[in-house]
Amino acid sequence: MNMKDGKQHKDKEELDPEVVWKTNPNPWASWGEDNEISEKRSFVKAPHSTPNKDTRFERSKHPFRRELMWKLVIALVLFGGIWTMFQYDTEYTRKGQALVRQALVDEIDFAAAAAWYKETFAGAPSFIPIFEDKNEAAVGADGTVRLPIVAPLQGGSLVRTFAELLNGIELAGGSEEQVVAAETGRVLVLTDPSDKGSTIVIQHANQRVTIYGKLGETEVRVNDWVEAGDPIGKLMSSEGVQPSLLYFAVKQNDLYIDPVDVIPLD
Repeated sequence: MNMKDGKQHKDKEELDPEVVWKTNPNPWASWGEDNEISEKRSFVKAPHSTPNKDTRFERSKHPFRRELMWKLVIALVLFGGIWTMFQYDTEYTRKGQALVRQALVDEIDFAAAAAWYKETFAGAPSFIPIFEDKNEAAVGADGTVRLPIVAPLQGGSLVRTFAELLNGIELAGGSEEQVVAAETGRVLVLTDPSDKGSTIVIQHANQRVTIYGKLGETEVRVNDWVEAGDPIGKLMSSEGVQPSLLYFAVKQNDLYIDPVDVIPLD
């Protein structure tokens, strides 16, 4: 017995405490039993039975639906009020009916709104399409800028075609009627007055030249810059019902072309 007890005692002494601690799945259980503690304690916090909820999420749930419902209710109230107003013919309802009709038929004065915005905020609201400045030069497929083109004689009648003259056309207008530049450009030539009138030659962009002949009066000088539609002279004076004639020609790259193909003639 003594040898057996000694062997057991020796085995206990040879055990490594760290190994015993790691191999024991629940070291606190034996500690409680050794100290006669009947109540088992758990050192791991149990999960909360009620999960935390974000109250802000609860308050913001379905905000669009509620907003839509409120707007629908307000719209129904307004519609019902207007409908009811048109069912009665009294002094007050007639005034309200007139205001509703005026609001439905009157056009919005965007020009006045743009002027007010410019005066108040020092600039038109270009981010709004109706106020956007669209006076931009048109650009062709080849990248060249297309400037505005107008008829040199407003309301003029074509009396001689390019097929007849082979270098231009003739337009008939009233006595001393105003002649304007067909395109933007620089006055290149201005001839002296003669029995057949004066001639003005204007150089334009894209190698184009316009020629205005049989003018009774000129209002420009050489090297003057003119815009499309600017007055450059007047037709010769005619007697009675006889029309005055304008000779008009267009040269593209030093070649005469039919003005009807490039100039909007009435």
